[in-house]
Order: sequence, then C-alpha cells, then structure tokens
Amino acid sequence: MKLSKESNFIKTVAVTGGNGFIGKKLIEQLQAQGHKVISLQRSSELLAETEKRYFDLSDISSINRDILVDVDVVIHAAALVHNPKADYNSYDSHNFQATKSLFSACVDCKIEKFIFLSTVGVYGLYSSSKKINIETKTSPISPYAEAKLKSEKFLLASDVATKVSIIRLPLVYGKNAPGNFGALEKIALSKVPLPFLNVNNKRSMVDISKLVKILAIAVEYKDRYLRLQLLCDEKSFSTQEIIKKIRLENGINPLLFPLPKNLFKVLLNAAGKKKIYEQLFEDLEFESTI
Repeated sequence: MKLSKESNFIKTVAVTGGNGFIGKKLIEQLQAQGHKVISLQRSSELLAETEKRYFDLSDISSINRDILVDVDVVIHAAALVHNPKADYNSYDSHNFQATKSLFSACVDCKIEKFIFLSTVGVYGLYSSSKKINIETKTSPISPYAEAKLKSEKFLLASDVATKVSIIRLPLVYGKNAPGNFGALEKIALSKVPLPFLNVNNKRSMVDISKLVKILAIAVEYKDRYLRLQLLCDEKSFSTQEIIKKIRLENGINPLLFPLPKNLFKVLLNAAGKKKIYEQLFEDLEFESTI
C-alpha cells in the first residue's frame, strides 16, 4: 500500500449499495482521495474504474467472506427503504438480519472498521419544539426505523476487534436525491405557484457532499467517529428556503404566496396527512456530534 496525504495508508473500501444515491457520491469521493473501492451491489450497472461484487440484501448466501477479500473498511449504505409494498418481515430481513450477516462476515475477515448508516427516524418524530440530540429517547414508528435501531443495538453490543461507527442521518439532500427531498424537488420544479411564502420552519438536513467527506475521514482514521454519531448541517432550512433555492438554481421564478398555517393544519389533518403537515410546516432540528 502507498502513503496517503491525509492518513497512514490508502484503504480498500467496500461500499454496499454502491449504485445508489449516497453510494455513487461516496465512491467518487473515496476514489478522488486515492482509495481503492469495491462496490457491493445487486444491480449489474457498472461504475467507471470500480470493481463490482454481487451483494443482495434479500439473499443471505451473497453475504459472505468472499465479497470481503482484501478489504480494509466496509461502509454499509444499502437498505430497503421507500417501499410501500414491503411488510415488517421484509424490512427486518433486509435491514437487520442482512446487517448482522454482513458484520459477522466482517469480523471473520478481520475487517478494520465497519461504518453503518442509520437514520434519525429511530426517534419516531416528524416534528419537535426542542432540538434532538444523540441522548434523546428513541421510539421508532416505522418498520424501516425499527430495523435500523435493532441493527444499532446489535453493533454496539458487539465486543470484537472490528471497530464500529454508526452515523444517524436526517434528510440527505443534493441533486437527484431520492425520498422526501426528491419529492419536494419535483414539487419545486413543477413551476406552479406554491403556498409556502413565510413558512419559516427549521428542519435539519445534511448535504450529500458533506456526508461523503465525513465518511472518507472515517475511512482514513480508524479511531474517528466511533460508536454512535449524529450528523447534520450547522444550518437548518425552512420549506420556503428549500423551494426558493431549487427554483432559483433551475432558473425558475419562486412564485410563492402566503396562506395561513392553521388552514393547512386543519385541511391536512382532516385528510389524514398529519405527517405531511409536520414535515412541511413544523420544526425538526438535530444537534450534530460531528
């Protein structure tokens, strides 16, 4: 191995979900810093200058020592998420049982460090009047978040040589981001007038570019960001700011107008959309440990 400018050695890093939104950006960052990257993925999609090894959360037989040959660090970014057809057992097998199997293989192969991407969904909150920190009580309400929390507890209870880093993430944003940010981006790009003027709520998010830089540091320094961490940007964002930013970056007039917040609360609650109301109009801020 050759010397790196920022750490003692160049690493060989295996990234699960390497063809996903976070995985692709992460691989680009790691390669730019001189690391060798192996994409552990189910898809046959090829990434330039990246070795690919078959990995499938639903196929335990694919999670074995063979995929970890000559690997120093594993970043587990793959997960079953945003699938309305998946039941509790599916989330448990894909996001908990598969994580256990992967970590066990890492221990057997004497992997230096296992980095697990978790979620602030473990708190079970869509809004909060107080800032949430790493000590806040967890109470997941979705099978996805419950499986993530079970994985956290399993990893933290493991007394092995492989070092563990768990990073809870809020909404990750960036161009072509999936999930809630992707849905908001589609709304913003619709060019229709939107009733978010003066919606000055505060929501914590994390920029994809910041996330992958932090993960690269965790790779290069085996004793950085160990155990349980929470990562978010220093600045929180309002729905109004997000919509404006997306539209201006795409050459679209913001076209925002005001409507009473309480009117939305009544209408959305009556329609059984309390969660959407909280996400668009209420606060949810976190205190980063990084």
